Amino acid sequence: MAAIGWRSIIGPRTTETTDLALGGVGVDLAAGTARAATGRMLLSASATVILQGVSMAMSFATAILLARFLGGEDYGRYVFALAWAGVLTIPAILGLDRFLVRGMAVYEVQQQWQLMGGLLRRTNQLVLLTSIAIAGAGWGVAILWLSPSLRWPFCLAMLLVPITALTLLRQGAMQAIGRVVTGQLPEYLIRPTLILASIGALELVGGGALTSTTALGANVMGGAVAFVVGIVLLRRALPAVVRSARPAYATRQWMRASLPMMLIGGVWLANSYVATLVVGALDGTRAAGIFNVSQRGAELIVVLLAAANMPLAPAIARMHALGDRQSLEHATERVARAALLVSVPVAAVLALLPSLYLGLFGADFQTGATALTILALGQLVNAAAGPSGNVLIMTGHERIAMRGVAGGLLANLVLGIALVPPLGITGGAIAFASSLVLWNIVLVVLARRRLGVNVTAFPWLAVASPRQTG
Repeated sequence: MAAIGWRSIIGPRTTETTDLALGGVGVDLAAGTARAATGRMLLSASATVILQGVSMAMSFATAILLARFLGGEDYGRYVFALAWAGVLTIPAILGLDRFLVRGMAVYEVQQQWQLMGGLLRRTNQLVLLTSIAIAGAGWGVAILWLSPSLRWPFCLAMLLVPITALTLLRQGAMQAIGRVVTGQLPEYLIRPTLILASIGALELVGGGALTSTTALGANVMGGAVAFVVGIVLLRRALPAVVRSARPAYATRQWMRASLPMMLIGGVWLANSYVATLVVGALDGTRAAGIFNVSQRGAELIVVLLAAANMPLAPAIARMHALGDRQSLEHATERVARAALLVSVPVAAVLALLPSLYLGLFGADFQTGATALTILALGQLVNAAAGPSGNVLIMTGHERIAMRGVAGGLLANLVLGIALVPPLGITGGAIAFASSLVLWNIVLVVLARRRLGVNVTAFPWLAVASPRQTG
């Protein structure tokens, strides 16, 4: 999504309409224009998909090179350290990235520019402090207790905690003001390009200098450069009305509201990593590397849904603030149908012909074929369920959404511990796919009961009918 129509939001506003920034165009959310708004949202999501596709191609090229150059054992150490960095980013971000999107969108509707600027500043201050403290604790653990082969990869990975946490905040701010595509450029284009180039240089020019430790060093370097570029882009993108306003703070109120978001966001993210960690702990780092490759392949199935969620999130907050339930249901249904349409052929290829994908990483990774098939089926259910979690979070129902996601995480952990020892990575795949199915069913039901909207790809489940035409 490109620039928001800031010129139109500075002027007077009525209670009947608001400007929804989609693709750089102020879109009237009055009755009869929800279809046009949704179309622009999907167009913005398509641009995001293209950018993410380029990034994903480079990331996969990086993963393939690392898997082939490092081998299963050292690549497993690399993945294991990155997984821990991802998990520790959860408490570091404090749930403020999602709260920032919703808060800035609501303050924009209410024209509370001072609070908007204060929210952006305060969230960065809080996340900087917590992320540095968590990274420092991680270094202490690594130095005191980890084996030499894992110690230095882990220490380098800890540098990614503050970088990633602050990056997520900056992306949330860009998302809230309608600069989704611009906000993603540093992390989805500059960072993977630098990492890929560094890894190639280490292996081809460095005379075998590529190890899990130096690969993580390349990751940190790429992330740091992308972060600096992102800060420059955010400063240029913030409208003058926000930059010139004296910041106002409601820190206690923000922290109380963001705590449930931290928990749900943490549980959500932890669920992505816990299977890799359980497989690594119970079946070795080599198995963790193979499982991670399979999991990343299955995530291709929901790439459009993930991209559409970025412009959709602030739009949901605005539509809910206006009480426009019909537009909200229409937008989420169309996003879910588009995501499912794209997901089905991708899931079919991965589920039926997993060796085509795994063969890219080398013969060692072919043992993940069954796991990839199971994970693909789980992600297909995820796509069909639509943006259920996003809808609940952006409408203030994050507390009940947390219960559904927490149930999925618990299922993932318990099933993983039970199934990984006898089944290896296949057991990890069953655990993760089961958690996806469980939490998506719960969130879809919660969105229907609490908001009266259908968020799935199936229009016959519509709640907010009769719908207006336009």
